Amino acid sequence: MVTFRRSCTSLALLVHAVTAFAQVGSFPNREAAIAAAFPNKKVSEWVSTEADFNGDGIKDLAVILTLDLEDKPIETRLVVLAGGRGGKYSHLSISAKYCDAQKFFNLEAKGTSLFVSEVHKADGDGLVSNTLQFRFNPMLADFELIGRENIYESFRDKEYGRTSVNYPAGMTTVYERKHGHIEEKSRSRFAPPQLPRLNAFDCDNYFFGKRN
Repeated sequence: MVTFRRSCTSLALLVHAVTAFAQVGSFPNREAAIAAAFPNKKVSEWVSTEADFNGDGIKDLAVILTLDLEDKPIETRLVVLAGGRGGKYSHLSISAKYCDAQKFFNLEAKGTSLFVSEVHKADGDGLVSNTLQFRFNPMLADFELIGRENIYESFRDKEYGRTSVNYPAGMTTVYERKHGHIEEKSRSRFAPPQLPRLNAFDCDNYFFGKRN
């Protein structure tokens, strides 16, 4: 009987601890969660999308933000907030300086993946864009970069090029347009790298090796 009571008491304490931990970092709405992530910063929103990335049955929020920093260039951040009951939000993953877009950003959610596109050109002459695919890993409680796709298309010159990179598979595929159809041009393999995580992901450092 004593052992049973001790077990019940331990279980109750564990449940209380888990509940208390879950409430830490929870905010009443998205605005409060974003303000807490960037205190005393002027924040502007580009675009957002909702999806249940972490599989808890509640929609989460992904948003591209720009921060107006004093005496520094404007920085772009990719933020994912975990949705909670009652409309609450908590921080799920926050990038460091994210990639820049010359025109606009686009976010698209498919299952547990988040596709983030920087569009650098989109007009009557053509399209230039770069899309990164981040997939949520429940073991890490964070997103991992698993794919990239670059598209170049000139409507005037009828030129087209697309490069798709699958990081886990270590595969790069290049496409081109022939006789009005998009066809695979070549494939090449590379050693799969350690997948970078979205939290603290720095676009410039990852792709261009820039150092602060």
